[in-house]
Amino acid sequence: MDVAPIVVAPSQAWDGNDGPWSTFALGFGTPPQYVRVLLSTTSPKPLLVDPLGCTATAPPNCPNRRGNQFFKNTSSTWQDKGLYTLDEELNLGYSGNGNFGLDSITLGYPGSGAVTVHHQLFASIATQDFYLGSLGIAPRATNLTKPGQKPVLFAPEDAYPSVLSVLKQERKIPSISYAYTAGARYRLKQASLTLGGSDWSRFVSSNLTFDFADDVSRDLVVGIQSITVSGSDQALLPTPILSFVDATVSQIWLPLEACKVFEKVFGLAFDEASGLYLVNETLHQSLLARNSTLVFTLGADSLSTAVVNITLPYAAFDLQLSLYPNAPNATRYFPLRRAANESQYTLGRTFLQETYLIADYERSQFSINQGRFVESLSADIRAISSPDTTNRTIGPDPNTNSSTGHVSSKLIVSILIPTLVVLSVIGVILMVLRRRKVRVSKEIELVDQPTPAVVAYNVSGEHELEDKEIPTPELHGIAMDPSEMYGGMAAVEMNAEVYDVHEMD
Repeated sequence: MDVAPIVVAPSQAWDGNDGPWSTFALGFGTPPQYVRVLLSTTSPKPLLVDPLGCTATAPPNCPNRRGNQFFKNTSSTWQDKGLYTLDEELNLGYSGNGNFGLDSITLGYPGSGAVTVHHQLFASIATQDFYLGSLGIAPRATNLTKPGQKPVLFAPEDAYPSVLSVLKQERKIPSISYAYTAGARYRLKQASLTLGGSDWSRFVSSNLTFDFADDVSRDLVVGIQSITVSGSDQALLPTPILSFVDATVSQIWLPLEACKVFEKVFGLAFDEASGLYLVNETLHQSLLARNSTLVFTLGADSLSTAVVNITLPYAAFDLQLSLYPNAPNATRYFPLRRAANESQYTLGRTFLQETYLIADYERSQFSINQGRFVESLSADIRAISSPDTTNRTIGPDPNTNSSTGHVSSKLIVSILIPTLVVLSVIGVILMVLRRRKVRVSKEIELVDQPTPAVVAYNVSGEHELEDKEIPTPELHGIAMDPSEMYGGMAAVEMNAEVYDVHEMD
């Protein structure tokens, strides 16, 4: 029986303190506590808002603003693992602690036929850096280690597989893959998340695939060759860069020189206190009147001729802050951030409003596609199969060119079979010639040899073998790193620090 993909339904709510973002409703614990979370394509584990995340000075509706809280003490199946430092988005300056534990996760509201996975690792957080919780979808195992403790290979009590890996292991999805678009409130279109497949009604195929980057924590890397204003020759990116695609964060992080160009072209002013580009009403009306469309040209690197163009209207950048640190409440802003170095170049959720991302972890490939917003189209869910089957639903047809430069399987077979036939014929001819040579050699020896001496036998009548060690063929061992488990993804080590639970950020 074929395994179908899982469609995780959106919550129908728009949440967040730095924009209206479409969230997903998930149940955690027993009985399930339902919270609204974003998607994290970087983290391998879910993060939920802890009750300590809403202090006495917070607004009365703080729990609802943050997508609702998880009360671990009310879950009968919660297994506490202690406090650890979060390792998500450290390169962007995010920080915080999490109370980690194991419990059940239900991927949807009750009565919807949602799938439940058990004994899953996640953390409750209080930090404001992650205002909403998130469903970590990266298929890497998380390794919990104490300070100074050396990680033990294949220690099942310390390494915890991701949700996506467990779903594949339990045959609840056809492959370790997902497809996602963030949705866009200005288009009245919710987010879409499909595990083990994709929804072809939500995108226009780019017929282009990219290989994963070597760093498993930053695998979805593309080359931004240019950013331009549609209908003009105005270039917003002075030089091409390599950027990480990451749904965990909201904004787009670009080099300072690129931000300076944005400032000049759109009249943006940088706010030192918040680190954001705040937009007053006068500028807002000016930007609305211009209604510029930005075109991102992406390739496998800065020089690849195979590219895809992703267009974003100004509406994708017309966002508003709400209870954002060091910024006035209910203030509009332009979601552009100044990157301090190359490790911060990021295409965040703003970019994914108009983009459909498909990630196939069993082939180590992903694709970036232009989002499609057609109300009359019904969902067209297609499975992404494992590599040992013939179906393929990511990127181009197997016989077409892609940015990866792979040769198609049909071409390989067409070359391999004739080659094997020729080699087989040559092998038969050589074997026949060798046998004839041996037979002639023996006949010559029988004619030329003198009368043989008596051959000695042992008592048993068997020929005696010299007492020599007979070598046995050696099998070359390959040392397997624990990162090769769960679909080839690396295990992430979480470093613990000693905290009192009331000191969570």
